[in-house]
Amino acid sequence: TPINKKVSVTDFINNLPSFIGFSNSVQDIADDTVAAISITTALTLLETTGSVATTLANGTVQGQIKIIVHDTDGGASVCTPQTRLGYADLNFVDDGDTAMLMWTGAAWAIIGFADVGADIPADIIDIAN
Repeated sequence: TPINKKVSVTDFINNLPSFIGFSNSVQDIADDTVAAISITTALTLLETTGSVATTLANGTVQGQIKIIVHDTDGGASVCTPQTRLGYADLNFVDDGDTAMLMWTGAAWAIIGFADVGADIPADIIDIAN
């Protein structure tokens, strides 16, 4: 039984999974260089120069957060998570399009998004193919 056990803030922070800490946890990808969005980083910055299909593997920890930001527009990207909760895929068309996902332990759920283009609101989310 633990009695008088001390945990420093440094020890606590150093033992958090890497995707929880947002600093130093960024994947910056461009078209035709990486097709798989990393599940070990919290944030992916997506640059498009054409058209590319990306994938997102299943998460590793229930409650895992993944943020994808289309930060440089030059084309479009369709991201298809391996296991999805109530949608087919995510369409990143305009710079600023953003999706925030949470791994439920069984699928990636959309918990937030921004569709900043002049096109149809919420066309970032494909409900069905």
